[in-house]
Amino acid sequence: MAYRTTTVNPLFPSRQGTVELRLIAKCYVPENTNPDGVTLILFHCAGSHKESWEPTIEHLLSARDPATDKPAIREIWAFEMQSHGEAAVANDAALKALGAPLTVEEYAQGVKRFVASGALKGHRLVGIGHSLGATALLLSTMSDGGVPGIAYDALVLIEPALITREVFDANLEERQGALSTMAGAISKRRDAWGSREEAHQYFQKRFPWSLWSPRVLELYVRYALREAVVPAAGEGEKKVTLCCTKDQERATYLHVEPHFVVIDTIRNLPEPLPLHFVFGGRVDLIPEYVHQSVVDLRKVASLQKVPDGGHFVVQENPKGVAAAIVNILTGKASPKSAL
Repeated sequence: MAYRTTTVNPLFPSRQGTVELRLIAKCYVPENTNPDGVTLILFHCAGSHKESWEPTIEHLLSARDPATDKPAIREIWAFEMQSHGEAAVANDAALKALGAPLTVEEYAQGVKRFVASGALKGHRLVGIGHSLGATALLLSTMSDGGVPGIAYDALVLIEPALITREVFDANLEERQGALSTMAGAISKRRDAWGSREEAHQYFQKRFPWSLWSPRVLELYVRYALREAVVPAAGEGEKKVTLCCTKDQERATYLHVEPHFVVIDTIRNLPEPLPLHFVFGGRVDLIPEYVHQSVVDLRKVASLQKVPDGGHFVVQENPKGVAAAIVNILTGKASPKSAL
């Protein structure tokens, strides 16, 4: 379905209070929009960018409400963490002035400030978060620093990077080892290339990018990289490098406390608020017992597994993720209590 896009970049105070940060979001409006449809709020995973959702969005926009046969979706908003993608470039000076990586709380706070501005007044909001984005989504339901939490009609957690503290402690050595391994891999990762074409070839041969949909990888090379001058033989050399620096991405894995905080958020969600889970059908980075610890926290509105995808299911099978979301929006998703 044809659609139009608009990008906004409001400036909001940082949670740290010393600088202002731009929150960049892209709005997707279907050609035949329905003002009675829902508006989706999308949060991406660590190291990603707002356009990573586009292949999923393109499959979502044709969804129809079975009760009215009208489009199910009014608008879709993809929000970018302030240290990622286009936002990282816009916030470059502010991020350097802060002197410390941003946390997921900053991501949630920015989206809350945007919604509190009245920009989406009258919209019925469905929040959807992938991995780190699931934590940001849950944090966005909480009032903080005088900014009210967002009132959603439903929450969709896709491969959430969450575990209860009890299960984490019971598997402490394994879980801490996994975090350390991920942080170490990020530290050693190559982050500069001579061109976008060279970067594309590099990613095509390496996990996890080699498993991604070609369209998703093309968008990553386009939007998650930026031109920069890097030191070389005593002088600057033009390269392309990651928009989200290795320090910024690594910090999202090592700052674990907010992921435990939102466990209590899940426990305390109002009973009528539907909570949906979407997992990749392939178990790769996160063991099933980790996910199960979160699924067991409260009554689940639905639980779906998307084939041909693991933890990066949004990148690997965007069409399958879109189908799962459409099932939720049209009431076809079934409740389950176990993976």
